[in-house]
Order: sequence, then structure tokens, then C-alpha cells
Amino acid sequence: MTTLGFTLHHSQLYAGFELRRLWLTRRGLMTLAATTMIWFFLLRYAIAPASELIANDGFQQFFRSIFGDSGLTQLFAWPAPELAVYWAVSLLLLPLFSLFFTANQLCSDIERGTLRFLALRSSRLSIVLGRFSGQMLVQSCLILLSLAATLSLAMWREGGISLAVLSAALVIAVNLFNVLLPFTALMSCFSALVRSSRLAVSLAIVSLGLLFAMLSWFVFYFPDFLFLLGYLPGTQVLQLLPLQGWQTLQHAVLPLVQTIVLLGLATVILKRKML
Repeated sequence: MTTLGFTLHHSQLYAGFELRRLWLTRRGLMTLAATTMIWFFLLRYAIAPASELIANDGFQQFFRSIFGDSGLTQLFAWPAPELAVYWAVSLLLLPLFSLFFTANQLCSDIERGTLRFLALRSSRLSIVLGRFSGQMLVQSCLILLSLAATLSLAMWREGGISLAVLSAALVIAVNLFNVLLPFTALMSCFSALVRSSRLAVSLAIVSLGLLFAMLSWFVFYFPDFLFLLGYLPGTQVLQLLPLQGWQTLQHAVLPLVQTIVLLGLATVILKRKML
């Protein structure tokens, strides 16, 4: 087997371990239970009432009278109002949740010393890719579960479900997966730097805040460099919010590039780290 083959094979093993840890361990089941409770309250007290409001023609006319034909009015064009609210809520909340949820990719193994054992049998690249892929699989499961609950809510209100609604749900799932890629890769870097998931989260939040502040200050004095703000992780979220359908994939390239760069950086950090 070639080096690439070994890397992919070991990455697959690490990713599978992360997925099994979600479904077959007490800690993973507690994570699922906590996620279920969070989304229950969001569905019950946020998404359901907001969906009824969006479906009301009077509210739509009132909204257009205030904001005109701005991009946000595209939320009314979703085939189900539940999906429109889920789309907005998920785009704004899931990247933040991802910082906390994926902070423990490497740091606990570094703290326990198990990473030294793993590095004897597989490359640092396969470890980074495996942990990252596993976290993305776990987050994909959670996205699909919450999306299925939202579809159930829409089906209960409408008395059925259409092909357009299923297609819109697929669009949402693909875009959310793409949005979470750079945030999960970012936590690969910070979890390789420190030995605590809490410290990794703190560093990520502080670093992103400082980077945004410094770029904003720089752009204030040099407006020609405003485009630099568009390269920060998550900036495509505001661009995606007023869009719907497969046109949303026009913003898919930047998160993919960010993810590749960040995973490369995480691999370099891990290679230079004394285990």
C-alpha cells in the first residue's frame, strides 16, 4: 500500500472511532441527549412560532413595507417557513457551537500522552485528517437529526411533505456542512497547540476577535483593502442568509480553501510539537 493509501486508511479508522464514540459511549449519548434538548427548545419556542409568523401574509407585507425588496425577503420564498427559520438560526448558531463541540480533537490525546503512541503507527497528517473527518461526520449526524425534526414539524403543519421541501432540506444540509468545515479545521489548529479544550476555545474566540478588530482598524485607514474581511472564516454566512436553492453553492469555494489551509497548518503544528 502506498503512503497515500496508508494515510487515507488510518484517517478512516480515526474518523470511524469518532463516529462510534458518539453512538456507542455514555459521553456520546449524553451529547446526543443534550443536543436533542437544545433543538427541542429551539423548535418549540423559536422555530415553530417564527414559522407561523412568516407564513402569515400580513406579516410578509409588513416586513416588505419596512425593508423593501431586500435580500432577507427571500426567506419568504422557501417552500416551508420552518426551513426558512431553521436556515437562519442554523447559519448563525452552528458555527459558534462548532467551536465548542470540536475543541477536543487533539488536545486530550496530547494531555494523556496517547498521541505519542498513535504517532508511532501513523503519520501526523492521518491523525489530523482522521480527527477532523470524524468530527465532521458527528456534526453531520447532528445536523441531519435536527433537520429531520424540522421536516417533521413542517409535515405536521402541512399534512404532508413535497419534493420541493426535501430538495430545500438537502440544500440546507450541504451548505451547513460546508459552513462548518473551516471552523472545525480551525479547532484542529488550536487543539494541536494546547492541552485543554477550554483553552482551545478561549484561544479561538480571542484570536478571531482580535483578527477581526485589527482588520477592521486597518480597513478603516485603508478602505481599498475592505475585501480582506471577506476572507475571515464565517464571513460567507451573511452572504448565504438571503439566498436559497442551489445558488447558495456559489459561496462554497472559499470555505473549502480555508479548510485545506487550516488543516495544513494544524499538521505543521503537530509535526513541530514535542509529544
